[in-house]
Amino acid sequence: MKNGNVNEFVDKLYYGDELVFIYQGSKYFIQGIFEDGICSLYVDRWDPPSDDYIWVGKGDEHNYPVKEFLDAKIWNNKSFWQVENEMEWVDA
Repeated sequence: MKNGNVNEFVDKLYYGDELVFIYQGSKYFIQGIFEDGICSLYVDRWDPPSDDYIWVGKGDEHNYPVKEFLDAKIWNNKSFWQVENEMEWVDA
């Protein structure tokens, strides 16, 4: 991961932190939300804007679905780990 440590990025996901990153020229935003007793992760594309979330994962009352996000084939049919070296961690 460019501009940051990928392990630190992933660690922040476990806390539901808000993170912004760029992949193949598009800017993405991921955040954890605790709602109705469930920890969820939401991935949104900010630029160019998307009509809906790119990915939504539901965890349980104690854990965000980080493993599910890392394994999801949402990056040109590849997982996060397959493309993380192409991602750039940026400030909003």
